[in-house]
Amino acid sequence: MRALETAILAGLSLVSTPSSWAHPVQSAEDAPTFEAAITRALVAEREGRLEDATSAFQEAARLRPDHPRVYYSMALMLFQRGLLTDALVAVDRALALDAEEPLFHILQGTVFHGLGNLREAANAYQSAIELDPGSSQAYLALADVYMATEQFEKAAEALRSYLGIHGEDTEALYFLGGIMSDLNKREEALQIFDQVIERKPDHARAWFHKGRLEAQEPETMEQAFASFQRSIELDPAYAHTYYHYGMLLGKTGRTEEAIEALGKAIELAPDLSEAIYALGNLLSREGRGEEATAYLERFKTLRDEQTRLSEQRRRAAAALGAGRELLEQNRLPEAIEAFLELTELDPTSHQGYSYLAKTYRSLGQVDVAIAYIRRAMELAPGAAEYPYLLALFLKDRGDLGGALQAARQSITLGPDNSHLHNALGVILTEAGGTRAALAAFEAAAELDPENPTYTLNLAGAYDRLGEREKSAAAMERYRQQIALPGVR
Repeated sequence: MRALETAILAGLSLVSTPSSWAHPVQSAEDAPTFEAAITRALVAEREGRLEDATSAFQEAARLRPDHPRVYYSMALMLFQRGLLTDALVAVDRALALDAEEPLFHILQGTVFHGLGNLREAANAYQSAIELDPGSSQAYLALADVYMATEQFEKAAEALRSYLGIHGEDTEALYFLGGIMSDLNKREEALQIFDQVIERKPDHARAWFHKGRLEAQEPETMEQAFASFQRSIELDPAYAHTYYHYGMLLGKTGRTEEAIEALGKAIELAPDLSEAIYALGNLLSREGRGEEATAYLERFKTLRDEQTRLSEQRRRAAAALGAGRELLEQNRLPEAIEAFLELTELDPTSHQGYSYLAKTYRSLGQVDVAIAYIRRAMELAPGAAEYPYLLALFLKDRGDLGGALQAARQSITLGPDNSHLHNALGVILTEAGGTRAALAAFEAAAELDPENPTYTLNLAGAYDRLGEREKSAAAMERYRQQIALPGVR
């Protein structure tokens, strides 16, 4: 479904999305600065300088922390740079300011999808549809999630809703044909692939799927030959076409041609186990026992490895779920066992090492926690959360210099995350850097002005610097914030 993801992101881009940056509260003297930041961001985005665009949107957010679309745009840049956790923070901020904008929910869903949280992704897309029943992007994205979770009936329903708005989208129609095929609705799928080919005669995959379906029934087998040949002509590098073509050739007694087609499939995709098995069987029937044995043994080795890896992934997912549940129940030694099992099954799981670090910190074993979080950082160098945790752990150990370095690294990776600035301020306060701590607390408060913790930290920093009036004003704001219902 890669084409669907590309279409979703294209629909989310600033250039193609109508928006208004005007705001009646902005003062005349500040407006040029805000407008200049936005202009720099848009120019940088168009030129593909996503890091510069992110920085410009961050500057705009500092000038106008009440502007939800700034945070939305920042989140989009962060997502496209692969900084998914930071993108989620930014889009959540946009939604906190304006929960009625469907585009914000769509981007939130896209970030959740990227993080692998498909349930929350589906919830976000459904929220967008509730706000805007005509949102073609939301239907397309929702179909993508349902396809990923093999909820094919729901995926078909979402795609039909999308096609009701964008009936001209041939790729979406093609994906609908694939869903109908997965649901064993052969006649409907064939009709859809015929429609795709009518619109786009050079659509190689539509010809392939048409041939695959035609090969299932005797009365359409001759048509299947033509469809497979046309697909190969249009895309001679797709191994699955040669495999299915070879199977059809073998079924109709054209053995030598079948052997050649299956061999080509394996040449293009050496791990295509079904083609290896089919060729082994065909060679065996032809009395070519030595060749057949080699292919069948190769199939067994490959299938055993695929089974092992599938079981390993299943056990790793189960270990992660069990570890999280045990951690919530404060059953720390058992949680550690589960997370160790996860990292043994999947040594590349940075989440496993992160959870080990958090659990060992809870047990007071800070040095072990530091070793594990450093491993998580090696595996996911773009995640702002991990240097943030390292900063906390180093502070626990009394290494304020190391903690400051790690905190600053986390802010470099996630400059729009208010928690990171606040953590830096706390560490700077403990290190005696009162003026620098104030700047960090101010940055946190600018990013999240309604957070009473940041306001209280500001009051303390002003007080330590002897700025009594500012301290008193911050304390008064803090009292107002904690008096409000729904306070954090």
